[in-house]
Amino acid sequence: MKSFKVFWAFSFIVYHAFFVKVDGAKRLVPALYVFGDSSVDAGNNNNLITHAKANVPPNGIDFNNRATGRFTNGKTFADLIAIKLGLPLQPPYLGISKSERYQEINGINYASGACGILNDSRDGECLSLDKQIEYFTSTVVNDLPKHKHFKSKDKLKHHLSKSIYLISVGSNDYFLNYLKPEIRTYKNMNPEEFADYLLDQLSSKIKTIYNLGARKFVVGTVNQIGCSPNLYCNETINQMVKPCSDKLLMKVQEMEKKFSGFINISKSCIQQGIPCTNRKDYYFWDFGHITEAALKIYANECFSGSKMCFPDVKKLAHTHL
Repeated sequence: MKSFKVFWAFSFIVYHAFFVKVDGAKRLVPALYVFGDSSVDAGNNNNLITHAKANVPPNGIDFNNRATGRFTNGKTFADLIAIKLGLPLQPPYLGISKSERYQEINGINYASGACGILNDSRDGECLSLDKQIEYFTSTVVNDLPKHKHFKSKDKLKHHLSKSIYLISVGSNDYFLNYLKPEIRTYKNMNPEEFADYLLDQLSSKIKTIYNLGARKFVVGTVNQIGCSPNLYCNETINQMVKPCSDKLLMKVQEMEKKFSGFINISKSCIQQGIPCTNRKDYYFWDFGHITEAALKIYANECFSGSKMCFPDVKKLAHTHL
């Protein structure tokens, strides 16, 4: 585990920096593999029996006006990082036919909304993190070796070790599990103990990905889930998840500093099913997901900034193992 290159991130930290797409960007890594929840789901839940879907308008209004299953108005954080790495956007695993999966050598998105680190953190049908890793295992063992680029094991090993693995998960382990009064499984644990348990489980799952050949990880987990259009900022909830955030080596900045630059930081852009017209002024897209404008700032700072990414993704991409 010592050779991990890990970046810990929080999805509520925002800075004054906007991302601008540059056509023909140089490819920095072979591929990007994405795991997690609705923060980075690219459409896997479209293929599942669940109400946690984003394949209807106004979702995707700024994604060529297509509701692809992304839980935002435009691109997700994973999409923005892919572009900065010089890669095409990663397709959802369940949206690729079995016969064509071997062709996806730029990476795949396994993320699924309403799921968490723990298998019992869910709302309806979703791809648990274990299931996502199971699918990634199939990609490595069954699909990629069929591609002409990976006829030798050394070439596949090089591809896997140089690619980046983005994991954004954890909030649902609180929202849909630990904080729900009717679920008693973990009520004997205080917030510190639950955070330790959660991160132990996450570490174990990351090790599985590592053992398959991955070496470069971008890991983002629980943000200040007590802050949302529904809850505004419930400090009781924030304090319960704080141990998990603190253990990820980052300290959340003051609310005013985090959200400076957005006119509306507590209201949802979507009101009664209708999206706002000034979406760049809003931090929240809906009840709990954020806008592309906020994600662009986040992605820019994570990719090459110095305030929240240790190391930043650009340095991670250039790291020689």
